[in-house]
Amino acid sequence: MDEQIQSTGESQVYPVSFIDLSVGSIISNGFSKGFKYLFLYVGSLILWFITLWIPYLNIGTTIGLYGLIVKMSKDEKFSLGEIFRKDYRSLMPDFFLLLALMTIALPFAYAFVIIPGIVLGITWLLSYYFLIDKKLSAFQALSASAKATYGFKWDIFGGLFILFLIHLVLMIIVWLIFKEPVDEFSALPIGISTLSVIGWIIFIVIGLIFYSIYAGAISHIYKELSKRA
Repeated sequence: MDEQIQSTGESQVYPVSFIDLSVGSIISNGFSKGFKYLFLYVGSLILWFITLWIPYLNIGTTIGLYGLIVKMSKDEKFSLGEIFRKDYRSLMPDFFLLLALMTIALPFAYAFVIIPGIVLGITWLLSYYFLIDKKLSAFQALSASAKATYGFKWDIFGGLFILFLIHLVLMIIVWLIFKEPVDEFSALPIGISTLSVIGWIIFIVIGLIFYSIYAGAISHIYKELSKRA
């Protein structure tokens, strides 16, 4: 079979049975990869935020953040300076075109009802990673993502939604523990409480950790479904 693939020049397509993608695997890999790359990913995220105000460079670093997930999917090592690689800036034209297509189409889909927007969002979820990893054009990346995610949308939605619920529950617990009552002279509406400084710090820390966990989950999704493209 390998000889046939080499002789015809066709790439191997893995059957569904070889793809390890389920709600459970998305959640477990989200946590395992998220914590494995936690400091590097969060550090890169902080560097991205610090340099966000620099024109031209900020586009390259934004593409670089997507590139980190590709690296995570392959378990490749990367440094804190990975997002500053000039290779990412060379992808700007296709990245902008892909961004424009998704920015126009997704709100249009959500405008009809929520479900078509969610379905389309999952269909195109892997577009940026195909563009970066396989050097595809914007239209090719959208098509590759649609083919790769076909038949797995419920698993992807379920895994990411449960991770979001875990994140939300933790945030609510922190708010309940560290909320401060509003005094009678507060300008805030009655019944609204503010977080203490410690509460805000924990809020931010949990948010950064879950950014890495979401990245880990998507890297696993891309790792498995890119086999089909």
